[in-house]
Amino acid sequence: MSEALAKQGGDAAEALVLRYLENPRADLKDLVIVHYSGMVERIARRFAGVEHVDDLVQVGFIGLLNALSKFDKDAGVRFNTYATHLVAGEIKHYLRDRSQTIRHPAWLQELRHKVNKASNMLQAESGRAPSEREIAEYCGVSESAVREVIATQEMIRVASLDATAGDDDEGDSDLDRLDSAMLSPDQMSVEDRVLLETAMQQLRDLEREVLCLFHFDALNQTEIANRLGISCNYVSHILRQSLNKLRKILTEEEARDRALRRDTPEERGVIDEETGIYNEDYFRARLSEEAHRATSSDGTCSVLVVEIDGLESLKGFYGDTTVREFLTDVAAFLKGSVRALDIVCRNGSTGFGVILPVTGLSVSKLAERIQAKSDKWLITRANGAGALKIRYGYGTVPEDAKSVSDLLKIAYTRAQGHGDQSQKAA
Repeated sequence: MSEALAKQGGDAAEALVLRYLENPRADLKDLVIVHYSGMVERIARRFAGVEHVDDLVQVGFIGLLNALSKFDKDAGVRFNTYATHLVAGEIKHYLRDRSQTIRHPAWLQELRHKVNKASNMLQAESGRAPSEREIAEYCGVSESAVREVIATQEMIRVASLDATAGDDDEGDSDLDRLDSAMLSPDQMSVEDRVLLETAMQQLRDLEREVLCLFHFDALNQTEIANRLGISCNYVSHILRQSLNKLRKILTEEEARDRALRRDTPEERGVIDEETGIYNEDYFRARLSEEAHRATSSDGTCSVLVVEIDGLESLKGFYGDTTVREFLTDVAAFLKGSVRALDIVCRNGSTGFGVILPVTGLSVSKLAERIQAKSDKWLITRANGAGALKIRYGYGTVPEDAKSVSDLLKIAYTRAQGHGDQSQKAA
């Protein structure tokens, strides 16, 4: 009975939104805000303790108003679902902007790289620290811009995932150091540590020992083989097998945790049950939101589309279950290859889309890096169905396009180009 009443209330609210869209009167807008105030407060309470809940509610109402102004009734998504994403997104952006971790725009990171390089070169030439004017003249920018870069560096060091130590060709990249930090117990939260330890207990003793020696003691495969008295090939096999087991255990645990945290039908409606990531409806709605945010604030946002060739052969050889497991593995691979703030979603029945907020033209380097990484990753997956190929395409707002449809067209075109280049190389 209560479910029927709730459904009737939801239908009435949806009808009210449609009335407002047809006739955007101020009194109808007030009624919509009253109807959805409970939803805004419920979402804001999830983040209580980080900031005062009243402040978060006010920010949430901004997200609700944005949802009301941008909602497309013909998109096939309920307003309640769409508004939930935008309200939560607005609160998250607010918290991120007020947090101690400062996420600098791409132009500032590029300028920082130029300033640091110019400073090092001028200091090497003159034997002294260069002035702000000398650096500005060398870079062709204003002195105020140089001062801003220096000021931000004093607050926090923002590392480029593509830069290497000392800007030379040797040494570990920041991406490698980031991967190492994620596996370091000192860098993990208590919850993540407990989850990892629980998952490790489900592995065989030899698998646990090899993983610990390789990831925590930083031994190479030859050193592990000598210490345990086994062959290097067997060490490689154990690493590959145990990581696959660990990935599945953690994925299942994450899915159980996510199921426990889903307390509304709207939240359940944005998750793809097959892979555990966001579904295509969420991908389109969130991409529209981020693109609108970028164009209205002179920012940038990029998208990465992921296309997979060879799934029909895999299905014919192994069946539907293997294809589903492969897509789940690809989803986990993508999530592990991008930043925490990037959003990995399903896009079509066999593809994926990755939304990259505050990411500009550097997305081309990201696509190349993930392409190379996925090519190596595919080699480790033994299958008798012939060659699988993962292709990547990208687009950036507003440099490549301003509308989401044009942005995706450009990304798909580039993904097809990657496929053609791979065939020519073969």
